[in-house]
Amino acid sequence: MKYRTRMWFQTVGLAIAALVFLGPLTAQTQQTIKIGVAAGLEIANGRDTLRGAQLAVEEINAAGGVMGRKIELVVGDMKTEGDGELARRVYQDLASKVDAVVGFFRSEAVLAVLPDIPRMKKPLLITGATSLATDQVPTNYDNYKYVFRPMINTFSLVGDTLRFAGDYVAELVNRGILPNRKVVLVNEDLSSGNLFMSLIGPRLGQLGFEILNVKKLAVGTKDLAPLMTELQNSGAAIVFTFFSDPGLATVFTKTWAETKTKVAVFGINVLLQDDVSVRELKGAGTGYVIADFSADAPVTPKTKAFFSAFQKKYGVRPIYTAGITYDSIYLLAEAIKKANGQTDADSLVKALESFNSYDSAYIGAGGPYSFYPVTGFNPREKIKLTTASGDLEFDNCLPAGITTLCFKNPHDVRWGFNRLKDKPTAFDGLRAVWTQIGPLGADGAFDRQLLYPGEFSDKPDDPYSLYQLPPHMKP
Repeated sequence: MKYRTRMWFQTVGLAIAALVFLGPLTAQTQQTIKIGVAAGLEIANGRDTLRGAQLAVEEINAAGGVMGRKIELVVGDMKTEGDGELARRVYQDLASKVDAVVGFFRSEAVLAVLPDIPRMKKPLLITGATSLATDQVPTNYDNYKYVFRPMINTFSLVGDTLRFAGDYVAELVNRGILPNRKVVLVNEDLSSGNLFMSLIGPRLGQLGFEILNVKKLAVGTKDLAPLMTELQNSGAAIVFTFFSDPGLATVFTKTWAETKTKVAVFGINVLLQDDVSVRELKGAGTGYVIADFSADAPVTPKTKAFFSAFQKKYGVRPIYTAGITYDSIYLLAEAIKKANGQTDADSLVKALESFNSYDSAYIGAGGPYSFYPVTGFNPREKIKLTTASGDLEFDNCLPAGITTLCFKNPHDVRWGFNRLKDKPTAFDGLRAVWTQIGPLGADGAFDRQLLYPGEFSDKPDDPYSLYQLPPHMKP
């Protein structure tokens, strides 16, 4: 009897020990993975940040989750992302509840939360803003190792625009479609726009463009008729813009069309990525060529499937923040797998850093996602860009206004320098696509013609023939 009793206690003891040992693993397996979405839901860019995250989470959870665990989104609304204090409160609240945070469209909002990143110690994937936060990684790694930018940074965006200008816009001049290479730069007086223009102007000059002027427009400006008169009298045939503020982008685009200002417009205009906004402009955007990161084109094997799913769910094409955020949720899921299911900050940072080359990249809908490593970072490394109009060379890091910008900045996504063959992607990093807004029909339908890179266009042998002069520039 004593033997049986002793055996019973031993068996129960072993069972209890097993439960104690397996308990945390079981709890971890069942516990949801929480990802915060920090976005300004009163603007289209923030709205699509959330939509991209929601679509990715629905797909991942429907497929069984991440190692059996479901993902739960926790949403923080920063309204227009123009209020720094609100951005800080939203970020602090989210970071206290979740395993990682994605989002942020405005660089001003990123700037506001910089002091909180070392204290909150949660991975932050910036899916919209092109400037700030990751610039702290090479000089203050221990405090800012948590920050990653799956969207290309401002300097890389400059490089992308330079390639487009040297390859495509210059050829429009060579063919006589545009009369000259005289350029005026126009941007909103905000962080990313100012940084962008400070770097691109001198290098456009090296490609044979003549920069006549740089115009900074205050957010809230309502009357741009004087600017259009100035552009018309300048003799410039080309304007490169940088607009992320929807109000200023609307005023510029409408005034350009209404005054029939005879300049061809290219560049950054986030408003025109949004189908609803284009329709509300009633054709004013026709002929504008914009940089985008969401194209219904064979960028990767996943691109068209993402576009189809997004349009089916929401009835419109995705803005770039949707595509980058969608891919970032999948990237986090892959990082958790690499970390053997661990979701603590250090494990996730290490896993994200392991995406450090094309061969180790996550291939998403927008392209291959890998991050520049901290090891081997060289501020004076020479960056070389090859274009049809000539080659450019500059230091990896250059002073630009309030900070120093680096092309190959640690924890920023790799930009696609090289074209690839027989690979899942055409480039070895993330690249923008350049599309032109087509005329608006009576039924509200319009086309977006993909111009560059030419291999994604409808006429890869002659993508220049796809460009159409804006209606008020046609003979």
